[in-house]
Amino acid sequence: MRDAQGKAKSAFNLASDTANNANANANQINSTLVPTLEREVQNPSGFSPEELNNMTVASEQGTGGALSSLKGDAATRMARTRNSSGYSNALDEAAREKMRTESQNNLNVQNASARLAQEKQQRAEGQLGDIYGTDVRETLGAQGLLPEDVNAETNAGKSGWFQNMTILISALGGAASGAGAMGVKV
Repeated sequence: MRDAQGKAKSAFNLASDTANNANANANQINSTLVPTLEREVQNPSGFSPEELNNMTVASEQGTGGALSSLKGDAATRMARTRNSSGYSNALDEAAREKMRTESQNNLNVQNASARLAQEKQQRAEGQLGDIYGTDVRETLGAQGLLPEDVNAETNAGKSGWFQNMTILISALGGAASGAGAMGVKV
């Protein structure tokens, strides 16, 4: 009997300690992770300024190279034919095409950055929900063991000669009152 009560009390203490440790661990993790995720939800960021610059420069290098090639071809053609008509118009159109291409490339880079920011925001929202759910499940799971352990300790205390005698007297008293109600003389 005392051994069962001791085990039940130990189980209660273990469940209580587990719940407290889970809560402390969750608080420690949440104190750093949650503010970071909340910032990402409120102000999602796409590519860093350095990444945006690198992507923009890379796209402009291609258009710059294409414009240089067109200029070189036009200059070669003008030198061969000794005809400068259309030369300035071709260069102007090439410059306009370069600007249109660079503008489209920059727009694509900005759109990719905006999509990345939205993805980060959605992931942060999901992670915040997962953190909350995990913390609650772990803490409540450990706390859910406490009533079971209390009942086990209480039930373990109900055994022994005195408790058994009390149950026997109670049962005999109930049987005697039931017999008296039926008109049986005891």
